[in-house]
Amino acid sequence: MNSKVLERRLTYMTIMAVLVFTILTGRLGYLQLVEGEKFEKMATENRIRLLALEAPRGDFLDRKGRLLVTSRLAPVISVVPMDMDDPDATLGRLSEILGYDVKQTVHDTVQRLQERKEYRPYTPIRIATDADINTLTKIAEHQLELPGVMIEEQPVRDYVLGDVGAHVFGYVREISREELETWRDKGYKMGDIVGKTGLERVYDEYIRGETGGQQVEVDAHGRAIKILPGKQMPVPGYSLKLTLDRDVQEAAVLGLRESMENIKREFPTKAAAAVAIDVRTGGILAMASEPSFDPNIFTTETIPPDIWTSINDPKWQPQLNRAIRGVYPPGSTFKMVTATAGLETGVIKPEDTIVDRGVYWRVEPKKCWKAGGHGVVNLTRAIAVSCNVYFYDLGYRTGIDGLNKYTALYGLGQPTGVDLYPVEATGLLATPEWKLENYKTLGLGKPEPWQPGETLSAAIGQGFSAFTPLQMANYIATIANGGTRYRPYLASEVIDPDGKVERTIEPQVIEELNLKPETVAAVKEGMHLVTTGEGTASYYFQGFPIPVAGKTGTAQNSQGADHGWFVGFAPYEEPEIAIAVLVEEGGHGGSAATPVFRRILEAYFGLPTETDTEETL
Repeated sequence: MNSKVLERRLTYMTIMAVLVFTILTGRLGYLQLVEGEKFEKMATENRIRLLALEAPRGDFLDRKGRLLVTSRLAPVISVVPMDMDDPDATLGRLSEILGYDVKQTVHDTVQRLQERKEYRPYTPIRIATDADINTLTKIAEHQLELPGVMIEEQPVRDYVLGDVGAHVFGYVREISREELETWRDKGYKMGDIVGKTGLERVYDEYIRGETGGQQVEVDAHGRAIKILPGKQMPVPGYSLKLTLDRDVQEAAVLGLRESMENIKREFPTKAAAAVAIDVRTGGILAMASEPSFDPNIFTTETIPPDIWTSINDPKWQPQLNRAIRGVYPPGSTFKMVTATAGLETGVIKPEDTIVDRGVYWRVEPKKCWKAGGHGVVNLTRAIAVSCNVYFYDLGYRTGIDGLNKYTALYGLGQPTGVDLYPVEATGLLATPEWKLENYKTLGLGKPEPWQPGETLSAAIGQGFSAFTPLQMANYIATIANGGTRYRPYLASEVIDPDGKVERTIEPQVIEELNLKPETVAAVKEGMHLVTTGEGTASYYFQGFPIPVAGKTGTAQNSQGADHGWFVGFAPYEEPEIAIAVLVEEGGHGGSAATPVFRRILEAYFGLPTETDTEETL
């Protein structure tokens, strides 16, 4: 081979080598500069996991600082899809250990994430929360058969009182698609645990905290083998100090249950509600609704079928907060509205009397509950003995418009503004216009005008109108404090993780009724007489050391036995607490609701209960 040919071949080879080097260098540069971050991330994710460190939700404290709801660390079982060599086998084995099909859970979660373009195969999917020690032991023993299955500690909600206060506190659960769509701009993401009902829902943005993260190195089976630097600590949620009093809340619940147990032979009811309010602020001291449920059951991914069936009972509806969403005719507890309307409009004076002979004849024959009547009665005695004839006459003379004016001023048949979810029922303040618009609902063939007899029924709380127990408690609180209607509320302070009060929620006045002092005095005196002497509830307050004002009520119920009411406040001279108690289909308010009222007062004033007294004899 001559030198020229060799020289040309070397030149050609040099050019090719330079060209290949240039191409490779360019490709390498592209990979490093353009897609380097992507490939580095993919490579890193094969051995590094960013484990979410859930933030503990803030606590709920009662008005004295006692714990009501908190968070605790519990074992959480999750699966990492990309670490499962054989997903069907792994999930099948895990299903055997847990006792339910986890394949569907994983499938549904992956599908939701994919639809939102948020699926990452290296992100853990939560399968079970707060598993028992036997389950955890089995998983640990079969770890090699369960690649991609991990156990870690995460905070879960702990409702300290169990089913006491469930409707107030609410419960938490994984965020739904609809909620995510609504709250996405607030930083929520799939998999977040959020408040579903009650205070958990209303104050979720304060309570939830901020999620942290921890990088760990994992082996081929997805098991953590090394904790890496770069930990970001979660930020705990803010706590809520409530207006609730733990002792009063427990007394309200226990009182309702005891009352229903005592009357079950005659009135086998399971539904009732009670509300207690501080008359000076509108702060809710207790709110109970029966039947109830234990919100702790919602902290797990699966709820046993028998429990699920129980809490969704279509007749008794344990998840329904009857205190704010149940609406009931008020019965004779409405008579203080009629009294207020008569006194404020000048239709009567407190000392004016009528003679009750047992039947009211002016419009149509309407009987008093007492055969033969009560004889001569004035306003205060009419309230004390619950004289229907007196209030028929007063309603007739005042008129439906006059009655409805003061019904509305007391806040009945309208939202109170309480800080709870689901939102409260409005109730119903029936008017002549309402009757004309709703004749079909009432079963009438055609619109009919308001009848005088319907005014008489409305005057004693037996007409179309119906209100919530919270509205009734707030109405009594307004009487007790002399005519100031407050917005009822539950959260009084928002407290940061360091214990500093971040926000104070002040009492809010909704309406000043500007009632005449003589009106307030007469109505309150009549209520006090209910609990003394010949009053309809005097039997239940014999020997009670604190003067009480109250009113019994029996509300007609076309679907069954009458509902039983008792409302009132104490102390009579300087009121602090107002209470409304309702027992569905409980018969007379005296026997069904009054013992609950007394039980709540005993807890509020720190008195021994009747049961305690009997045990010491």
